Amino acid sequence: MKTLWCLHGNLQQPEVWSEITQGLQSRMPELKIHLVNLWDTLDDDCWAWSDAFCEKVQAIATDQPETQQYLLGYSLGGRLAWHALIARPALWSAAVIVSADPGIVSLQQKEQCLRRDRTWANRFLSEPWEELLTEWDRLPVFCNRPCATPRLEADFDRSKIARAFEVYSKGQMDDMRSHLAELSIPITYITGSEDKRYHQIGVELAHQVPSLRHISIEQAGHRVPWEQPATFLEILHRILVKSV
Repeated sequence: MKTLWCLHGNLQQPEVWSEITQGLQSRMPELKIHLVNLWDTLDDDCWAWSDAFCEKVQAIATDQPETQQYLLGYSLGGRLAWHALIARPALWSAAVIVSADPGIVSLQQKEQCLRRDRTWANRFLSEPWEELLTEWDRLPVFCNRPCATPRLEADFDRSKIARAFEVYSKGQMDDMRSHLAELSIPITYITGSEDKRYHQIGVELAHQVPSLRHISIEQAGHRVPWEQPATFLEILHRILVKSV
């Protein structure tokens, strides 16, 4: 028995994974899937979140010892997934991490990142929703590609968005690279070929982390699973089938 835990990104809802997970379950009817709601599980920082999350997964793993646990995380969800892998490495059979930063080395860059995230946090508390989304989508990592998933203001709590920007900021994160290098968990790191920044991170991680392999998907930017869903589904299915 296999269980897949799916962590969405910022400005997304858990259901963003639905089309992909439905495709998986049509091929793997016995696969159990949990769409984790990051807005309902906000915590003080990434480590606090990962501790609470892993406790939940551990309880299920203890109750169902024959079940293997797999982790899928995109962007913000991927950053949280890094923490969960490091916090409880024995809990996980494999992980798929998409377009997620492993942390910033430079203290100056951390401070700059935290200032930017605090600015975004304040803006999401008060500024017009559609204008904010338009500006967000213009960030270079999105490669001028439109967002393919719904982001209705009514589906979000602005105060939670602001809090996530603050407590999960890359400016607050540790640099995870040395911790990741010690893991033996099979990790697949997926990026879009057009997202140059995260593609380069993938190239570097593949050299730094022995258990990690990097896959670059053509004609995709940062939002790989929704820009190339068929290709992403094939890769994810192959990982779940082959992992033991």
